[in-house]
Amino acid sequence: MSDDEKPEVSTKDTRIPCRYGAKCYQKNPVHHQKYKHLPATNAKIGRGAKRTVLNKKRKKTSKDRTENESPQKKVQKTENGTDDEAESVPVVNNIDENNDVEESKSSESEEHEIKDSSELVTVSSLLGDVAIESDKISLAEAQPVISHLFLVQMPDDFFQFYEFCQSISEKNPLNVLNDFHLQLVGPFDVFRETFLEAKVEDKQALLRHWRYYYDPPEFQTIIRDNGKDGLHYGYWRDDSSEKPVFVAKNKAAINCTIESVAENIFGTLNEHIGDKLKLASPFEKPRISKFLQRLKNFAKEKNISLEKKTAGMQAREKKVVARTFHKGGIVVPYDKKTQLGYRDLTVTDNELQKLLKQIEHPPTPEARKTPISKLEEVIRLATIAADECDFGTVLELGHDLFSSGVSHVQTRALNLLSLAYGLLQRPEFQEIARAHLKNRRKSLEPSVLQFEQ
Repeated sequence: MSDDEKPEVSTKDTRIPCRYGAKCYQKNPVHHQKYKHLPATNAKIGRGAKRTVLNKKRKKTSKDRTENESPQKKVQKTENGTDDEAESVPVVNNIDENNDVEESKSSESEEHEIKDSSELVTVSSLLGDVAIESDKISLAEAQPVISHLFLVQMPDDFFQFYEFCQSISEKNPLNVLNDFHLQLVGPFDVFRETFLEAKVEDKQALLRHWRYYYDPPEFQTIIRDNGKDGLHYGYWRDDSSEKPVFVAKNKAAINCTIESVAENIFGTLNEHIGDKLKLASPFEKPRISKFLQRLKNFAKEKNISLEKKTAGMQAREKKVVARTFHKGGIVVPYDKKTQLGYRDLTVTDNELQKLLKQIEHPPTPEARKTPISKLEEVIRLATIAADECDFGTVLELGHDLFSSGVSHVQTRALNLLSLAYGLLQRPEFQEIARAHLKNRRKSLEPSVLQFEQ
């Protein structure tokens, strides 16, 4: 549409002001019917709000992404040739500084408040319409039970590994890793004979079952090591509606770092037990070698890959838009052509970590207000990015605040994560984040179930 054809702008024009004013290059007639284009001197951004120019790039290392894959700042974004304004995203509310003390107390609590047994409910009472034929959940019944209670679906290798465990010990399949100081936990507990009669606070509490302090919603613990460093393995999902992209590990007693191990449980244990074999004594080696060979034979029979880096994992790596503090990376829909989906935060990792350190350890309580004010500005600009459809930016900041473990920013972390998961249509992760941050603990025994003795 030429300038002569554009609808005339008058003082009575009730159309929404286009954020780009007279500089808008859109020719789509639908766009001009919906938005008015004021002269540059009078133009307002969006729905009357002043636009903030985000021109400070976040520094990245070569490990984060290649130059060609690096999302750039967007000035004007289009999709299918249009530039219709996205529905405004609510800005995360600032939190009263007086709430920081209460937030600190609730977030740093390491001891789970055990309710009186009379206030607890059985797992069976939480199953709703999920049908179970006996007192013990069978392999065929496990998937709908797990989906209902944990909000995610397990991949094929999860059930194949339980089948492998049954082939080794039909009576105690969940204990076959005990010799390696490993324990099958989390969703594997559905196979326990007493699972249905186990007591729990409520359905939301189950979302914290074997969820360690630094486990974001994308991480689902399935194996724990009995050591003091809190080593545990879990499935990593980028999207709550999809199957896991790999199995990762974290040492909860050390830091928030999440490291991918292999595509499935078999590859993960092949790596873990293989390392044990290298350090084993001559007396232990035959037993470890025998188990490892049985694992490999079963995987070969079922055509299960034992590779550490599969093609699928490498493809996922190329989609990572931000590495985040935990280094596991996040993936969101990103259009390289329009650069829509993600932009860098307005601070570098080092700057954000320094800010969080000032919040966590101020010389005086009064001194905390300054870094909190600076953080609120970073949050505000991230939510503006989300308002302009760069949802990955607010997800990155939410992950960073969560992974920092700084008690005074955990409510902010929850707000950001809830906003991001809502925009990305990952509601299951929203629920998991709320449940976890409701009672986030640094325990190395984060089970929420009470089994009958």
